Amino acid sequence: MAILHMLTGSYAGREEKGIKLWEFDTDSGTLKEVAGVSGIERPSFLTIHPSQELAVSGSEDFDGELVSYKLDSDNGMIQEHSRSSGNGDHPAYVTIDRSGKWLLSVNYSGGNVNVFELKEDGSIGGMTDSVQHEGTGPNHERQDAAHPHSIIQVPGENLFAVSDLGTDTIYFYQLDMQNGKLALDHAVDTEPGSGPRHLAFHPKLPLIYSLGELDSTMTVLTVGQESEIKPVQRVSLLPTAFEGENTAAEVVVSEDGKFLYASNRGNDSIVSFEIDESGKLRSPEFTSSGGAGPRHFSLVPGGKWLIAANEKSDTLTVLKLEDGRPIELAQEIKTTAPVCVKFIE
Repeated sequence: MAILHMLTGSYAGREEKGIKLWEFDTDSGTLKEVAGVSGIERPSFLTIHPSQELAVSGSEDFDGELVSYKLDSDNGMIQEHSRSSGNGDHPAYVTIDRSGKWLLSVNYSGGNVNVFELKEDGSIGGMTDSVQHEGTGPNHERQDAAHPHSIIQVPGENLFAVSDLGTDTIYFYQLDMQNGKLALDHAVDTEPGSGPRHLAFHPKLPLIYSLGELDSTMTVLTVGQESEIKPVQRVSLLPTAFEGENTAAEVVVSEDGKFLYASNRGNDSIVSFEIDESGKLRSPEFTSSGGAGPRHFSLVPGGKWLIAANEKSDTLTVLKLEDGRPIELAQEIKTTAPVCVKFIE
């Protein structure tokens, strides 16, 4: 029996245990809550330090905070370690660079990208840089201003991709590893009104998969010489017969690069695609997420299970995978407004 450890973030209030530590049994596909921590409002997105002994969460609130936590998953322990201002409203995404020295965040309502030093003891140090985004998009309700939604390190580089839902742009920033300063390397315009939210990289091919939240699409981008990025495919994430309102949320590529998964809020599904040899998507299949509003999900290391955070139904659901496809609901567990699932390796 293999037991893995997992963290979840949520839209729970400060009084509740908004961040929880879980055990996952990879044989039976069952989750068990082992610890939790309160004291933070809406601790939505999480990132785990390369040492696997520290996690950071953003408090997705006005004047949002960033909070670091010491982890001892083997002994079922998570405890607050340090706290810092997030330099803006509604931190939506946090990430730690591969060296473990820098914490990067984006503020959805604040419209900025920020870098903080991570001290050797795991506490959050001073802010070393902040870049303000400007611009709008054609969707007047959702694209009234810049709304950076994620920041993800490019594999093998000190380059970070920021998907800005408000400006329909993916910005690529070079991080100076000595002083924590950002320099804009290049930017890629996406389909107007698409609202790029999250992206994923192919593990073997020079490809980026960009999820459009507002138009529920996936765009495949090829990375050429001198970082020239071009779209080569754009597909819908919804069944052709679906006519309701929907916003797409998360995208994940399997470890072997053979499957891509995305979540739909409204259709409340996980869509899975085969990835062909060129990296293009084909043969979509749709599976219920087992709840309502799957804002986030993760593949369990090993590729046999998928765990979805269904915000609107207050549930975590475990879906069994067979030949890369979700086939059945293995477990449903109640927990307040889960919105992030991260495995501790």
